[in-house]
Amino acid sequence: MFGSIREAGRDIASLNYVLYILGFFTGVTAIAAVVLAYVRRGATVGVVRAHLDWQIRIFWHGVLAFLAIGILHAVIVGLGAITFGIGLVFLVIPWTLGFAWLVWTIWAIVAGMRRLNRGLPIG
Repeated sequence: MFGSIREAGRDIASLNYVLYILGFFTGVTAIAAVVLAYVRRGATVGVVRAHLDWQIRIFWHGVLAFLAIGILHAVIVGLGAITFGIGLVFLVIPWTLGFAWLVWTIWAIVAGMRRLNRGLPIG
């Protein structure tokens, strides 16, 4: 099916980047990508291993950002409730952090795809 083990690993890493992009719309495909990265990274070395490690980091940074931003959002909504809505002005903070996470994640995926296509490691 694949020309070599190296190409097979590269195909998996490429597929994972696509799954991460689809994850913006589904969420489930990002989970599938990280599971696939964990399963396949033991059988890879070099450039492909670096990309699978990078993909795993992207996922866990996203989980951490989601939790932190979600908690911050809930705290600020609670603040808004006890200040009769005045505290809701601080919602700009988690929204800004969410946007920053989105930009970083898109950058990480695009940078990874570009470097993988060139045969270069990342991270």
